[in-house]
Amino acid sequence: MKKNILFVDDDENVINGIRRQLRPYREQWQLFFAQSGNQALQLMQHTPVDLIISDMLMPEMQGNELLRQVGKLYPGTIRVILSGYADEETIKCALEVAHQHLIKPCNAETLRETIAQIFKIQDCLKNPRIMEGIGDPNQLPSLPKIYHEINAAIANDNTTVNELAEIFARDMVLSAKLLQLVNSAYFGLHRIVSNLSDAINMVGIKKLGNLVLSVHLKTAFPVTDPLMERYMHYLWKDAARVAELAKLISISERQQQDRPDQAYLGGLLHNMGLLIFLSRGGDRIKTLLEQVKNTDTPVSELETQIFGFTRSEATAYLLSLWKIPPRIIESILLQNTPSDAAYNGVSALTAVHVAACLLKPAVMEECGRLFDIALDTQYLQRIDKIDRLPEWQILADKVIARLGAEET
Repeated sequence: MKKNILFVDDDENVINGIRRQLRPYREQWQLFFAQSGNQALQLMQHTPVDLIISDMLMPEMQGNELLRQVGKLYPGTIRVILSGYADEETIKCALEVAHQHLIKPCNAETLRETIAQIFKIQDCLKNPRIMEGIGDPNQLPSLPKIYHEINAAIANDNTTVNELAEIFARDMVLSAKLLQLVNSAYFGLHRIVSNLSDAINMVGIKKLGNLVLSVHLKTAFPVTDPLMERYMHYLWKDAARVAELAKLISISERQQQDRPDQAYLGGLLHNMGLLIFLSRGGDRIKTLLEQVKNTDTPVSELETQIFGFTRSEATAYLLSLWKIPPRIIESILLQNTPSDAAYNGVSALTAVHVAACLLKPAVMEECGRLFDIALDTQYLQRIDKIDRLPEWQILADKVIARLGAEET
């Protein structure tokens, strides 16, 4: 069945350009076009829309206001802002109402890949047992406002370290975690750092959003059982290592712009579903741990048998609610089966999959088969990167040597 896509832009030339760009895909997607927000809403009254892609600045009704109304009236519709502006305020407005923000001009390949990724994720997450197992979406923890504020500030090249420090200073827990991190053995300092600006300089501006996210997750999914706490410790330790290696792999492949950061975030969150299992799994997580220990059945199969869905699906489901970009969600959802991806180049998925596989021996030595994952050599051959494994292994060894003993 064809997916319905609605494009909204007051510029007729833009509409015609998109129509030409996506003409080869008319067998897969049914395209609709509107030149105003009101026209788009009228069309949606009688036509179900799977995906709406709207310009930001339009007369009568702005794109963010249109998507806000679409979110209320049609919550199942995926919302994307396509804008020629990348300033802090535009990004902030987009993050409030859209699942993704694309920058004009957007070439046909980027647009096609983005749409394909969105629909692939949407189809994978239609498993009703995910919602039943995780709970009512309205009762799940939401992404904190400060995460969006920090990311918007980072996106603005004019933001100063002191301005970022002011944002952090509004959250006591985050401030404490930031100072704890820079004063840990990892940084090996010979003095105590107590100034938030100094701490931000040491951690690096680009990692601040990820720090906020990890702190939020630990707070949102608390664990009190000593056994679960032990596995939680190894989960965060593995997450830090996979994130670091995934970013190094992305950089080694000369990935540009925000691609290394996407790989880092995908690595940081790649096992977040296990965090949900450990904190909310009850007797089922104990059953999973027992069967992982006593059988040779692939861990993802056991998770499906016991929970009805995998940790990767649970992670992707929650991140989709948080409007995390589809490319990052894909790197997590398909981390065990990257061959299912349509894209034939290096992506965050490549980096996360390879990083998790190369670091598997270290984490399995610490806590067994719970983190088992098989390297998809057919996928690496398909994207012509199988010969890069030796160099990536060298990077993995360095990450293990540097972060192996780090407490997370």
